[in-house]
Amino acid sequence: MLTKLVKNNLSRDVEMIIITFLYSTYFNKEIEDAGIKIHTLNINKGMLGPLKLFKIFRIIIDEKPVIIQTWMYHADFLGVILKLLFPSIKVIWNIRHSNLVKGIDKKTTIILANILGKLSFIPDKIICGSNAAYSSHREIGYRRNKLIVIPNGFDTNLFAPSKKVKKSVVNELSIPEGNLIIGHIGRENKIKNQDSIIDAFSKISEQNKNLNLILIGKGLKNKYKNHPLITENIIILDEVNGVERYLKSFDLFILSSFSEGFPNVLGEAMASEVPCISTNVGDSSIIIGKKELLIRDFSAYAIYEKIDYWLSLNEIQKEKLKKYSRTRILDFFSIEKIVMSYLEVYKSFEINK
Repeated sequence: MLTKLVKNNLSRDVEMIIITFLYSTYFNKEIEDAGIKIHTLNINKGMLGPLKLFKIFRIIIDEKPVIIQTWMYHADFLGVILKLLFPSIKVIWNIRHSNLVKGIDKKTTIILANILGKLSFIPDKIICGSNAAYSSHREIGYRRNKLIVIPNGFDTNLFAPSKKVKKSVVNELSIPEGNLIIGHIGRENKIKNQDSIIDAFSKISEQNKNLNLILIGKGLKNKYKNHPLITENIIILDEVNGVERYLKSFDLFILSSFSEGFPNVLGEAMASEVPCISTNVGDSSIIIGKKELLIRDFSAYAIYEKIDYWLSLNEIQKEKLKKYSRTRILDFFSIEKIVMSYLEVYKSFEINK
């Protein structure tokens, strides 16, 4: 989201400069290509020593920022130090995490988040990337009067329908012409609940032979290579370049997770005119906006029911649902609208001087 924010900032009144702990070939180049100044500290894991801290202080003194916005817990903790050293500068924390789950999240992450909850009187604002993040961080002591929610935004030019691209992917994957494609994108992880999708598809495809399931995500191919329910109608791909191409090929998207914050993939799919069914986790219901598309529980049968509901729609109803999906993202979650929300927060500090 940070990269999207700085790339889509068209305000002449707000200049953005990035300080990043680690060098990322992809993201650094993307930011630099957008003409944004970026300072890279090249900090080794867990090694924010005195020299690196001094370099940060030097950058702040030279750049003279009005606002410092920190992203993620470790940077938020650094924001506490910066606020104490530079009290006239406004400090905004940005929380990207939703629920903190023991056994899944690192102990150190959970401890740090709880410490920050006790220190949350220090920043001037705390922006949560989802309503789920807002609620979970309120529960661990983050100050209510500091918290606001600004969801993620989506590039509706990149994520947009294309019959040409759809046809290209269908040919590439040797999918029979006229088949309906059900898709899922997510890394291999128990929390993503892909087993239930496969079980549900196996059942629904017994009555509907013109269906294909595409699963895309790191580790999926290896995990399911010997799965007894994998048939020729199920295509499994590991991480792919240009995931937006494959989204454009889907007719329906399934999110089956046990837990999520603000699942970006739903917004990306819907912007691509792909209707989504989802378990009622995190901000899924807010993104989708239709109760009838929410899966009632995490079981394979509940997923089967929603696929069956979608299949029962006639062609006009399916087309309306496609148009609705993209329109909802354009109306509420386009990157232009979300960037404006950030800019309004920044400018509010000037008004409240």
